[in-house]
Amino acid sequence: MWYITGPKLAQRAARHAWQGDGKEEKISDAYARAGDQRYPLDVQDFLKLLRRKCGSVVRAWRVALDKDGGSELEFCEFVSAVRQMGSGSGQNARSLWFNLDVDQSGTLSLYDLDPIAAHALDKFRYLCTSRYGSINAAFEQLLDTSRSGVVTLENFIEAVRDLGYEPAVAEELFNWLRSRPGTLFLRKSDLHFLQKWEDAKRDKKEKAGTLHVGWINRDPSAAVEYRKMADKLAEKSGQQKMEQRVSETPFTATALAIAKATEKVQGNSARSSVDPVQTQHRPETPGKKGARVEAPATTAAIASAQETVGCYAMRLASDNENSTTKFLKYLLDRFGSLAAAWDAMEPGEVGEIRKSDFEFVVCFKLGYCRNTDARRLFEALPKKDSHRLTWRDLGLKPDEWLGFLTQKKWQKSLLMVEEMKKCDGDGARLALERHYQRAKLHGHQLQLEFGEKPMLRNQAELPKWCRPRSAQSHRQRALGTAAAA
Repeated sequence: MWYITGPKLAQRAARHAWQGDGKEEKISDAYARAGDQRYPLDVQDFLKLLRRKCGSVVRAWRVALDKDGGSELEFCEFVSAVRQMGSGSGQNARSLWFNLDVDQSGTLSLYDLDPIAAHALDKFRYLCTSRYGSINAAFEQLLDTSRSGVVTLENFIEAVRDLGYEPAVAEELFNWLRSRPGTLFLRKSDLHFLQKWEDAKRDKKEKAGTLHVGWINRDPSAAVEYRKMADKLAEKSGQQKMEQRVSETPFTATALAIAKATEKVQGNSARSSVDPVQTQHRPETPGKKGARVEAPATTAAIASAQETVGCYAMRLASDNENSTTKFLKYLLDRFGSLAAAWDAMEPGEVGEIRKSDFEFVVCFKLGYCRNTDARRLFEALPKKDSHRLTWRDLGLKPDEWLGFLTQKKWQKSLLMVEEMKKCDGDGARLALERHYQRAKLHGHQLQLEFGEKPMLRNQAELPKWCRPRSAQSHRQRALGTAAAA
């Protein structure tokens, strides 16, 4: 990460953190919120800029910063978005990035700007996807039960009550989900970014289990240079020296703000379950004593529930699924029912599959996984006998399996009837053809059954078939001819 390396950058970032970025444009403290004082001064000015332009930090993140909805922001995207805002922050984008990305992870998330809102949105995403499978399904089955396409605030509060949300917390969540200021309802498109978060986090989690990162390009001297410059600035201003710059992760950087906001809302010394992180000592900014809390109800709910901010950041709905659940879901999606899936896996109707046969069917016939994974899957499936798998072990009931077999036999009978109907009316012609075939094989027969003439040896075409005269009529005609003579 060449863009955040070098002693000059660390010194400039410390100077901006302690004295501000030196811009002539000053933003009113009316856009300041409680908890902003834990950030450096340039980051505080940047947060006020986002609130002034977009109304809130969450809306600014969705509309101006993270336009693709990937839940994380890289350096190039951040610089481009800041410069498009048309403010002086674009000139100091590197130092601003350095003060935001404290742990030098190379990416920014909403937790770095508004951790309370990020925690609330991640929690709502996890609850919806774990219960309904996807955000679209949650919108249709939970929020928009009337199929009107829009959800008002009253309907939203009543719907999310089943998820355990209080009315005040639900109202703040409703305001965060709105992408357009001034609207009184939510559409399905307003929640699409949560599904993108789910997909991006799933991909990141899958890659984290397969890719090994052995080296990260971090500047080891950046923290030292940063601390030296901050100590010099503190001595000049006559204030206390700052402590060592700790790696404030996005999940724990807001602990102190939660405790302060909860104390202000509840009027007591309520304490968050998150231990306040030892943060950098920064000078008090005048005029921020009366800054209001951004989301008091959500902050109090997090403190009362004793939740760690960021505990839902990497929790996915797929975490609740084991290998057996995923395999059964795959069978249902591909075959439509477990009975049809078992019939495809074991068409011989023996009623059981051995371990070796199961590995062959899953690997080569279904193409579901590799041989080693199929072996582990067979061991993980619940079954009475450890050496074989039956249709009962898949969760099939006897009436379901018998009903499927009956339907299968009935369909087979219908196919046989259709085949017989196709051959109906050709029975006489086919019988005559088989008769002449036998005549060719066994030689000529002088006396045939119905008085036909035998086929010639070189005769290619079959004679036209007509109804033969009976032997009795032929005998009567012969007697009549003899009497006349």
